[in-house]
Amino acid sequence: MPEEAPPPMPTGASTEWANRPANANDALLRDAFTSVLAKSLTLPPDQRLVMYDADDGQCPTSPLGALGRKRLDPRRNTKPKKPEQAMVCTPFDPNGFNFSKIRNPDERLLRLELQSGAYDVLTNKFPLFEKHMLLVCKDLVPQQMTKAHLSAITELLQACSFCAYFNSWCASASVNHFHCHLIDEFPPVTALPLEDGPTLTADGVTARAKKPQGLPGVCHVFEAGEVRLLAGLIAAMQSANMPHNLLFTPSHVYFWPKPLERPERSFALYPETVGGPELIGSFTVYDQECYNKMDEAAARELLAINTAELPVGCLAC
Repeated sequence: MPEEAPPPMPTGASTEWANRPANANDALLRDAFTSVLAKSLTLPPDQRLVMYDADDGQCPTSPLGALGRKRLDPRRNTKPKKPEQAMVCTPFDPNGFNFSKIRNPDERLLRLELQSGAYDVLTNKFPLFEKHMLLVCKDLVPQQMTKAHLSAITELLQACSFCAYFNSWCASASVNHFHCHLIDEFPPVTALPLEDGPTLTADGVTARAKKPQGLPGVCHVFEAGEVRLLAGLIAAMQSANMPHNLLFTPSHVYFWPKPLERPERSFALYPETVGGPELIGSFTVYDQECYNKMDEAAARELLAINTAELPVGCLAC
């Protein structure tokens, strides 16, 4: 029997995202991903849009205390290596790879016309999380967070139950075209209770941040609606050439300022870059030796040395 075609997307779904029930949007995202994954798994590797299911039970996983988990996934070792990076605000290069150059239209799962712009939901070829997809700006702009992008991500997540994380350039991003990662889970860091953090200020706005209780290193948390302050803090990090990672949930934004240079000690503790996945609570290694070596103490030290204080002027007196 011929393969049954996936159901068509509902008329108007891309332009009426915020007006649809969250469970309907969840189903739309999950069904779109599942359909492409199922087809990919019938194809040879060089033809797959999604190489494997990150949640297929083939990855040994163990807890790292309250910090999250470690995963052993040799399949990720086939992912292309990141280009050399020096400046967080590196201009967009139209001659380099960007997401407008995808060759297979099936990679585009959904187009969203949000209030602050148009975005595509694309497949992620090497998933780390369940239903791991990419939210990509239709405009050809660099991997730099802006107030408009903050508003778009907030609008998207307040109408579904997914989360999203963002890696700036020099902080684990590998394509210099604006994108963030959509995942169908609340990652481990969100299970930590929030407590009062420092008072921060940017763009004429001052507010008391929260921080995850017991999390090593620097992590500031704000309500999802505090877009102006978040945009100001991120602009300050960009001006200081400070890499950063962010996590978005439907209710909060977590952000981690980072040192420009990865500490030498980090290489001895963990062979990969400490980016968004690790900061939100998921450490993935490619071989058994690294998996056996990784423990909670190493994870704590990695989080502490791979974050940094905000630029001068962001901390209110």
